[in-house]
Amino acid sequence: MGSFFSSLFAEMGARRRRLRAALGDRGQAISEFLVLSGLLTGSLGLFLRPWMPAAAPWGFWVPLAFIGGYLLIEARRQAAAAAAAKAHSAAVEVAQAVAAGERSDMPEVVDEDGRTVVDRVALSYDWIALGWSFACALLGVAAFVIAWSAAPPLEDPSDWTPPESAVSVDISP
Repeated sequence: MGSFFSSLFAEMGARRRRLRAALGDRGQAISEFLVLSGLLTGSLGLFLRPWMPAAAPWGFWVPLAFIGGYLLIEARRQAAAAAAAKAHSAAVEVAQAVAAGERSDMPEVVDEDGRTVVDRVALSYDWIALGWSFACALLGVAAFVIAWSAAPPLEDPSDWTPPESAVSVDISP
């Protein structure tokens, strides 16, 4: 389990660097801000009015669903990366055999962009994780909007009595 979390944190750092390279410094910062603000708005923003938690109680579960989904995506990424690393090492062995003249069929070790199979797996899971992050952020914002637009519960009108100063009664015999 320790190797899972060490790989998780190493991949989170690498994913942030790849996202920064793809979107630029400001784009990466804005995307992280949008995700975190969506998650916080959906859970902590529901405490703004007393009736809001009852209107969208699932908003509190969005951060937990985000973490659970992110861990599942990471587990799949680690399994796919291990399989891709095996395929890459087999392709490198075949390429070395071709270079030595033992074989004639040359496998593709690197694609036209200079990425290996392991790099392509990491890049595909980057976009999956980013999509999951934005989906959870949108769910959080949706919980807040639904709760904010919900009407507060009305009080029972049969229990209401007007205040004594509202009605003047001058009954004299």
